[in-house]
Amino acid sequence: MKYRGRIVSVIIGLLLVLTWDFIYYFVLQYPVDLNVDIFFTLLILFISYYMGKHYDISHKELAALRKSEERVKLLNEEMQHVLQSIDEVVFHTNSKGEFQFLNQPWEDYTGYTVKESLHKNALHFISLHERHEILRLVRHSISLKKDKMKMDFSYQKRDGQFRWGEVNVKLSYTEDGHLLGTVGTISDITERIHNEEELIEMNETLAIESQKLSVAGQLAAGIAHEVRNPLTSINGFLQLLRDDADEKTKEYLGIVFSEIKRIELVLSELLILAKPQSVTYKKINIIETLDHVARLLNTNAILYNIEILTDFHERELYIRGDENQLKQVFINLIKNAIEAMPHGGTITVMACMISKNKVQLTFKDEGVGMKKETLDKLGEPFFTTKTKGTGLGLTICLRILRDHGADIGVQSEQGEGTTFHITLDGVQASERKRRENMQTH
Repeated sequence: MKYRGRIVSVIIGLLLVLTWDFIYYFVLQYPVDLNVDIFFTLLILFISYYMGKHYDISHKELAALRKSEERVKLLNEEMQHVLQSIDEVVFHTNSKGEFQFLNQPWEDYTGYTVKESLHKNALHFISLHERHEILRLVRHSISLKKDKMKMDFSYQKRDGQFRWGEVNVKLSYTEDGHLLGTVGTISDITERIHNEEELIEMNETLAIESQKLSVAGQLAAGIAHEVRNPLTSINGFLQLLRDDADEKTKEYLGIVFSEIKRIELVLSELLILAKPQSVTYKKINIIETLDHVARLLNTNAILYNIEILTDFHERELYIRGDENQLKQVFINLIKNAIEAMPHGGTITVMACMISKNKVQLTFKDEGVGMKKETLDKLGEPFFTTKTKGTGLGLTICLRILRDHGADIGVQSEQGEGTTFHITLDGVQASERKRRENMQTH
């Protein structure tokens, strides 16, 4: 009740007056004096009312204070719950840098308990080789009266593991400019630091590979230029010789001319390393291309007691690409397979549709195979396992396949042979071809 103190106090005052009147008039037998009685009664009631009012106000203020204390306690509990729930470390230090507050994630970050870390200097947990640098940054910020600072640092966990953290600090000062303390957060950025280091290392590797390819391109251009000049002269003089030659000599010269054209074609393809060549992408039947390459190299393979077998599930598999460049890739792969089989064997060339629009080509040999270390370096410029190889053949092949949007996979084990899988985007045959196939079946 709002006026309970006043009501109770006034009632007590009235009882006091009645008791006094009873003792004064009936027990002691004093004469009645109304003026004195009225004055005394009003004085007692006034004092009672005033005391009751004071009690009501005090009681109201005390209730409000208790309510405020409960609210503060609740807010404090909620704040503690939030501070203990967040992933980052939240800390508070005094002017000497000693921890006054730490939340629970501190134990996960450092391996030290909160209890044993409180009242210890924050620099105690920082790596020795960074302690002086961080102390210098803190002093510099204080000298400039900065209210915020941010920095990265490394620290060592209790188990000896090194981690990286990012600290954001809010600095507080007294009115005369002296440091009062700090409040801040610490985030674990170890994974980010490692990713950045891997990215830098990857960029350096890519830069080296780019330099290798640049050198390879310059070398290829130089070789093509130096070889073409004498080749042109040789071709011209042979043309003059053919005019006056007999039939047998002309037959031999025809073979020489065809080989010269082959050399010129190889030189033109070698220039792919130097600069992109103009290519013509069109729809081609890859089965016909593979069949042509297999028949072309089969004669050479027989000399090494090697048989080239073809395994085509379909007679028509269409892709879009440059046929001459793809022939160069297939010839290179089969020639490498032949050279990897000094004791003869079988090379199998397969082609099939592995999904609705994917064509897979497979080149499998029974050669000596490769180590894992060799597989990892396959395709790098100038890397070769051959005694007289240049290490450019497969590099050119991979560039051609990449330009065609192809995926290439290699499987190899020493003594078990090597298998190349090339996956290309397929294209549909023409409407006329589809109708012919439907009529045939």
